[in-house]
Amino acid sequence: MNIPKYPMDFNDSIRSKKTSEEDLNHKINVEVENMIRFMSENNTNNHSVAFEDVLIIIDRIYEDDDSYFEISVAKQHSRGLVR
Repeated sequence: MNIPKYPMDFNDSIRSKKTSEEDLNHKINVEVENMIRFMSENNTNNHSVAFEDVLIIIDRIYEDDDSYFEISVAKQHSRGLVR
């Protein structure tokens, strides 16, 4: 297994499709809703999705007797592959 080293083995993610910023933001919001629904129904703590140049990561955070979802959205992120 060849694990990439940051930053030399990583490539910038560049949107290849002609999607407007408004359409992309709508797609992100729909995906976040779907991810939280999935996590709630399956009682999972982490979920991530990547499409075009977007990476969405959601973590369920437990503090005291409460929990909440923390959502991270990255556009034009860098990524590496392990094969």
